Amino acid sequence: MEKPTLSKLLKMQLLYCFSGLAYNVVSYVVVLNGGQQLSTTDPVKGALAMSVYGLFLHAATFGYMKTYRLLMLASIVIFSWGGVIIHVFNYIEDPTLYYSLPLWLLAMGINVFGLVLNVIAATGLFKNDLPVSGQ
Repeated sequence: MEKPTLSKLLKMQLLYCFSGLAYNVVSYVVVLNGGQQLSTTDPVKGALAMSVYGLFLHAATFGYMKTYRLLMLASIVIFSWGGVIIHVFNYIEDPTLYYSLPLWLLAMGINVFGLVLNVIAATGLFKNDLPVSGQ
C-alpha cells in the first residue's frame, strides 16, 4: 500500500476537522431550538476542540514535522478517549443520551476516520511533499 502524501493527508485531516465542526454546529442549533444535543459532547466544547485541532495542522504546513507529529499523538490520546471510547461506553449504558442511533454512528464514523488519520500522521506513515523547517 502506497503512503499518502502529506498534502493529501492534511486535506483529509481538514475534512475530518470540518466534519467534526459541522456535527457540533448542528448539535448546537438543535439545542438552541429546544431539542436534545446530538451526543454527550457539549457542542460548544466539541467545536472548540475541533478548532484547536485545526490549528494543530498548521505545524505541518509551516514545516514543523516533529511538532506536527507530537500534536497528532496528543490528538490520538484526546480524541480516541473523548471521541470514540467514551461514546461507546455511554451508548451501551444509556442510548437515550444520544439523539439517535444513526447520528451516533455518524459521530463514531467521523471520529474513527480522524483517529486513523492521526495515527498515520503521528507514526510518519506519509510521504512529505511539503517544505520542512530547520526543526
